[in-house]
Amino acid sequence: MKPFIKQAFVVSGAALNIAGHGCAHGFPAVLFTQIKSDGGPVTLTDHDTSWIASAVGVMGIVGNFISPVLMTRFGRQKAHLLCTIPALLGWIVFVLGNSVPMFLLARLLHGLALGLRTPLAAILVAEYTEPRYRGAFLGTFAISLGLGILLSHVWGAHLTWKMTAVVCSIFPLISMAIISLSPESPSWLVSKGKFDEAKKAFRWVRGDGEEQREELESMIRAQEKEKHLEESRKNREAQETLKVKRLFKSIMDTIKGVMKIFKKREFYKPLIIAICMLIVFEFGGAHMVPAYGNLILQSVLDKDDPKDVSWQFTVIDLLRTVCAFLAIFLLKNVKRRTILFTSGAMTVLSLALISVFIYLRKAEMLTHSFLLDTVPMTLMIFYSISFCLGLVPLNWVICGEVFPLTYRSLGSTLSTSFLTPAFVVSMKTAPHLYSSIGVEGAFLVYSVTLTVCLLVMYVMLPETKDRTLQDIEDSFKGKTETDVEVQLSLIENGKVVK
Repeated sequence: MKPFIKQAFVVSGAALNIAGHGCAHGFPAVLFTQIKSDGGPVTLTDHDTSWIASAVGVMGIVGNFISPVLMTRFGRQKAHLLCTIPALLGWIVFVLGNSVPMFLLARLLHGLALGLRTPLAAILVAEYTEPRYRGAFLGTFAISLGLGILLSHVWGAHLTWKMTAVVCSIFPLISMAIISLSPESPSWLVSKGKFDEAKKAFRWVRGDGEEQREELESMIRAQEKEKHLEESRKNREAQETLKVKRLFKSIMDTIKGVMKIFKKREFYKPLIIAICMLIVFEFGGAHMVPAYGNLILQSVLDKDDPKDVSWQFTVIDLLRTVCAFLAIFLLKNVKRRTILFTSGAMTVLSLALISVFIYLRKAEMLTHSFLLDTVPMTLMIFYSISFCLGLVPLNWVICGEVFPLTYRSLGSTLSTSFLTPAFVVSMKTAPHLYSSIGVEGAFLVYSVTLTVCLLVMYVMLPETKDRTLQDIEDSFKGKTETDVEVQLSLIENGKVVK
């Protein structure tokens, strides 16, 4: 079996997991609609629906902080397998449940699965795949998420909500089977000093060519250096005689160690970049448009009834899916920075143009019927393509590429822990912004937010396309190829590099 096929096999496990997450995103619409229209086993108030919809975010934060412990202690493969369990249990609870508390429990389980999976998914692809395929594989996550949402809505239109839950449970089940047949991450095995196992896993998933051997050896040498430095530090520490002093010193050393990590360029720069990317993802409209698309389109197109924008909403949904497919080819052939800042600039411009158009229309400065009928939808299409073609898939790509191996679990967890608060803030504030300053005012706020984050990334983000993870890490450290060669030479001669 060719390495590419093996990598695709491993990645498909993560992609199916994310498709299941997409189903969980789309399922509440099916549940609420059917229960309210058919009567259902329970009467849902607005208070109930808001809690059921937002419960995912509550447990998502918990999962974010559990995930690095699982990844670091048990490995990427076992952590990935564990995160599918609450997802499957959530669907089972939906099938068996007929009350608001049961619905809440199911959503909490889905939130836990989401929180566990979010820091893990990008790391899996980054560590299992070759640099030349990494961007395309990471880009499949946007497709998986969109397809999950779409399929849950399609199934919900023809099946009961309980049968829809049964069908959606297929995703975590298939994902479990694929994960069980996949090897452990070579990068994790290297970080644990299991070099023989790492070589075997690396050859299985990446092949045994000269380029692959060089990448593996470079990763092993870098990890040996880290371990050598850690051992040297421990050997220099004086042994304390009193347990209280040892405990106090251990706590202080831990605090100092964490502070030292945050001061390292190879940690805080990727962390800032990842957080900015997640903010751009949320406030660019990744979840707001699917949730409040009818309200947005009614305001932009100047329609009073949600039914008057139904076909336009369908067009936006289809564009999202088509762009996710096109993004794979874009990520394969175009540099990351080019995609990011082109897509970012176009998204900011489209949001600003939509806002300006609405202000001009309300001021009655635009009265021509052709402009009023054609321009709004054209601008919405421009916005959808701009955002979904670049910023959406790059959210997965950048967060999966920038963190160094030593701090990958911690960095991914800290950055993705901002995703849930950003999700909650964006979703909770959107209706209030729409009612107070209008969609046009909200779009201006979002465009300013995106601009600030994009400027930060413009300064900090290096080009990562087709580069090994070790090479990206060295670029954050400010190392040149000559510096790396000198340090490796010193390590081979038994000297410590500071």
